[in-house]
Amino acid sequence: MLRLELKANRKSELNNGMPLKLLQIFARAPVQGQVKTRLAAGIGEQQACEVYNRLLVNTVKNSRSENWEVELWCAPDTHHWVFKSLAEQYGLRLKTQCGEGLGERMLYALSEGGKVADKVVLIGTDCPVISAGYVEQAFEVISVKNIVFGPVEDGGYILVGAGEVNQDMFSDVGWSVADTLAQNIAAIERCNLSYGLLPQLWDVDVTDDLKRWQQLP
Repeated sequence: MLRLELKANRKSELNNGMPLKLLQIFARAPVQGQVKTRLAAGIGEQQACEVYNRLLVNTVKNSRSENWEVELWCAPDTHHWVFKSLAEQYGLRLKTQCGEGLGERMLYALSEGGKVADKVVLIGTDCPVISAGYVEQAFEVISVKNIVFGPVEDGGYILVGAGEVNQDMFSDVGWSVADTLAQNIAAIERCNLSYGLLPQLWDVDVTDDLKRWQQLP
């Protein structure tokens, strides 16, 4: 088990000496045909890629705060010009996702984040209503719980945060299925970790989700 602790000699601190909070954003390079494939079935690959790029920028803009640092975890690597542009515009650190599957990649990122922060929150780019306030709630939960999840309506989650991680916390979890969150909670419980849940949000996967986003004020 890896305890996410901010050592006294760590150089990154915010808010008058308070331990660093770290936000990590998982993103794929916005390449046509490689992102939003379920959405592309309804609107075409080019438009789906444009929607993904909008979601990516929206996530970066709306989840930032002066209260935490932000890392953009990129796949397959950090070389895409969109990543570099976002890093320059918003002061992001670019990192490369590592691992065979989503669980391995998230575990690696959270563990790496624990080397510089005692609270690490990881989000995806699919939720158009993500906000800095929602991320702040996640940091508050992991002040008292080991893990926090941000559920979405389809049974998955768009946020996971950790004050403590375990190598098996994502083991035996099926991704992009109706009970992904339930499976992950079971894995957390097997690791004897405590968890909390944020209010449920929604994400953009198919055409009806896109229409819902377009109808927002």
